[in-house]
Amino acid sequence: MSLVIAALVFLFGMTSMAEAQDDFDVFTGWRRYSDVRNALYNTIAKEAYGYLNDRERKLDGLDTKREWEEYAASARKRLARAFGPFPKRTPLNATVTGTFEHEGITVENILFESRPGFLVTTSLFRRADLSGKLPVVVYVCGHTADGYKSETYQHVILNLARKGIAVLAVDPVGQGERILYYDSETGKSSIGGPTSEHSYAGLQYLPLGRTMAMVRTWDCMRAVDYLCERQDIDDTKIGVHGRSGGGTMSAFLGAMDERITAAAPECYITSFTRIFESIGPQDAEQNLLGQISSGLDHGDFLVARLPKPTLVVTTTRDFFSIQGARETVRSVTPAFRASGEEDNIGMIEDDAPHQSTKRNRERVYGFFMNAFGVEGSTADEDIPPLDPSRITVTESGQILTSGSKTVHDLIMEDAEPIFSGLEKRRSGEPVISRRETVKRDARELSGYRDPGTISENILAGRFSREGYVIEKRIIDADSDIPLPSLVFIPDGGGRKPAVLYLSQAGKAADAAEGGVIEAMVKSGRIVLACDLPGFGELTVDVHNDDSVIRGVSYNIVFGTQLIGESVTGMQAGSITRAVEYLSSRDDVKAGSIATVARGITGPALLHAAAFDERIAAVSLAEAPVSWESVVRKRIYDQAIGSTIVPSALLRYDLPDLMGVVSPRPLLVIDPLDGDAGPAETGTKGAVERVVRPYFGTSGDFQVKQTSGDTMFRSLLIDWLAKID
Repeated sequence: MSLVIAALVFLFGMTSMAEAQDDFDVFTGWRRYSDVRNALYNTIAKEAYGYLNDRERKLDGLDTKREWEEYAASARKRLARAFGPFPKRTPLNATVTGTFEHEGITVENILFESRPGFLVTTSLFRRADLSGKLPVVVYVCGHTADGYKSETYQHVILNLARKGIAVLAVDPVGQGERILYYDSETGKSSIGGPTSEHSYAGLQYLPLGRTMAMVRTWDCMRAVDYLCERQDIDDTKIGVHGRSGGGTMSAFLGAMDERITAAAPECYITSFTRIFESIGPQDAEQNLLGQISSGLDHGDFLVARLPKPTLVVTTTRDFFSIQGARETVRSVTPAFRASGEEDNIGMIEDDAPHQSTKRNRERVYGFFMNAFGVEGSTADEDIPPLDPSRITVTESGQILTSGSKTVHDLIMEDAEPIFSGLEKRRSGEPVISRRETVKRDARELSGYRDPGTISENILAGRFSREGYVIEKRIIDADSDIPLPSLVFIPDGGGRKPAVLYLSQAGKAADAAEGGVIEAMVKSGRIVLACDLPGFGELTVDVHNDDSVIRGVSYNIVFGTQLIGESVTGMQAGSITRAVEYLSSRDDVKAGSIATVARGITGPALLHAAAFDERIAAVSLAEAPVSWESVVRKRIYDQAIGSTIVPSALLRYDLPDLMGVVSPRPLLVIDPLDGDAGPAETGTKGAVERVVRPYFGTSGDFQVKQTSGDTMFRSLLIDWLAKID
């Protein structure tokens, strides 16, 4: 009997524990919200589809050669803007570090500078028995840590060279001898694989209005510059080819460099509609600034080449949708037909996953041979690959240990003039007008939109604690992103001041008995804690752990970039909806909604406060205080990086938004630098210099340091008492 009783106690205890753990889960049991973790992604995709449908309708209206040529010229201009500004051409300072012969092919290992001090490792392959000017293909490999030294990529390179077409193979940044965050102790990247390296640097470039696509494409354009300097290369017959990430670069270089006479991107071209429907936006190098919102799709990389030879190489089981590839080629074929060059656009496919196949390779060889007037067999030959050591270009095997600048050096070279320009904007405009300028710029660049009238708010549950009750609420329940929320209501009637509490750890993080939310409630305030998109019950559902950035994924950040918006701007819209809900409650005192953001929800709150005057006071706790500090740190915190608004530092930074909060009270507690460490003296001083002119000598702007949750709770309660 005692065992039975013990078992029952254990089972009931487990049930109680499970119920307690589920107390703050608002969506449990609601089939209507079974896919809510994808709400943010689906909202981004929905907006993307709108732009893409508009583009399709525009293409459907094109008919004549002139109309298509005008469209192609427009696409090239829009692409150039979307890449971000390319650097100026500087001396290549090319050197040949080794020459030898392999299987009748002469190989030269070549080092050049795409930007001053930034090294690019390449090897040139040409058949030893041929003289004179040869046609050439720039070969860009896919995402492998070995770069073009991989046997898979060597196979294509050596075959093209054997057939009489020279090949310049280029190591992309983040791969081969060009690992961006090289750890000499491990001999590997300290960040992760090639895609992680690209996205890490790409995210840091975004607030400057630059892209990793620009960095990689520029390396390839400089490779073409080098080829044009050589006496043994026919600069009227330059092609580009590569698979996967190399397919991306083949599409980009083919569109952006008019010297590319033939382009064959492999395992990349599809359509953004099919990308959003399947794998979602990928690493930084594949995504341009406002690419979709400016009316661009994958097909524009092909139209931009009009009417030069272009071959789209695909496989039927690629994760880059074959359906999208077929639709894209079909949609641009009329452009080549109108130009009288329908044979110059083609597509081949083979029954395979995301890989190279013999059948596709042989057709690619034939494509370039035909485009360049090279005769011979297109057969795919088994040519022994080179030992990687023979095509190692640098002395140390890595550019960063061979005297090269880092990618962060490049970022800072681009950043310093932008930082200076932002300072001039601040000093050259009176505070009164600067306030309106910042609000206008932040609204435009972040993609913030006034949510308008919100839909119904559902009561999903209610339970009591000593001195107060907690309501589970679904705010704006019919919207694309319903907000799961907890409303803490102190006992007693009448209208009470309110606090909107936001945490990167989710609405339940500080809701325990004895916690900071309870302290605010017991001081007589109604507290609304809600999950913003990307946090809590709205944490993005991703399948690749490497892509997760503390609740938000690279796919989401780059997805908003494509539609000309930002995660922060979308979260700010959700904050406005929460404020609207609080304002509508009969028990909330008018004009008394204070807000608290803990962690990386801070930037979203600053944007919302800039646009919504109903927010009476703002407190930022353990929050980043500038995006400039993210850019300045070689190793920054990716979660903070996910808050970045693309191109923001061209016009404003977080301290500018802090200034806009004035004359409303602003309390900054334990501010963070871009690496998620405590803000350094220099950072805090820079923030103070920007913010203080807005507040003057008022004590309504304070920066405080705490030493633990108890002090944080006391500081927050005292601050709220003073602003009532």
